[in-house]
Amino acid sequence: MENRKDRKHGSGNGDEISEEILKARNKSAKVTGKLEPEYEAEMKVLKDEIELLRKELAHYKKIEEEYLDRLKRLHADYDNYRKRMIKEQAETVSRANKDLIEKMLPVIDSFESGLAMDSDPGAGNDNYFKGLKLIYSKLMETLQKEGVEVIAPEGKEFDPVDCEAVVTEDVKGIPEGTVLEVLRKGYKLNDFLVRPAVVKVCKKH
Repeated sequence: MENRKDRKHGSGNGDEISEEILKARNKSAKVTGKLEPEYEAEMKVLKDEIELLRKELAHYKKIEEEYLDRLKRLHADYDNYRKRMIKEQAETVSRANKDLIEKMLPVIDSFESGLAMDSDPGAGNDNYFKGLKLIYSKLMETLQKEGVEVIAPEGKEFDPVDCEAVVTEDVKGIPEGTVLEVLRKGYKLNDFLVRPAVVKVCKKH
């Protein structure tokens, strides 16, 4: 019997091979008057082999689909992990920056208090205050580049998220809840509130 490893099949699904062999044997049977038993046995073996190959193919196809599905899930898990790590790192950096800015606020307050004392231009302190203003402006410019934003609610409606009301006053012609004055500046770093603004708010009595 021919070794099945040496057979070369066409591009069909296996039935074509069996049918061609069967046709050839039937044609031979018309001449000889019968189907030779060995041909029938060989056809049965071929059909059994084809059926076995079909089952093996279905089995390996299922395994392939399982591995592909597992690979997709692993890829999705890794992508989610990577995104989560990037987000956590960004939040860690933002919190560290927030803490640093918070520690710098008393220095900024001192600068502003010192600049507020420049009420007498003829007192001979012009160069001193010019230097102080230059340092302050450079400091604020650097902080703004890093995402620091001054909360400026004066003239706007009071927002308890960004502001802290410590004084109220009834002012005619101004709607209740309007911020009248900022007593101490507030600051935000990107989406983080570093310090709320301390304000005076209009309140009707």
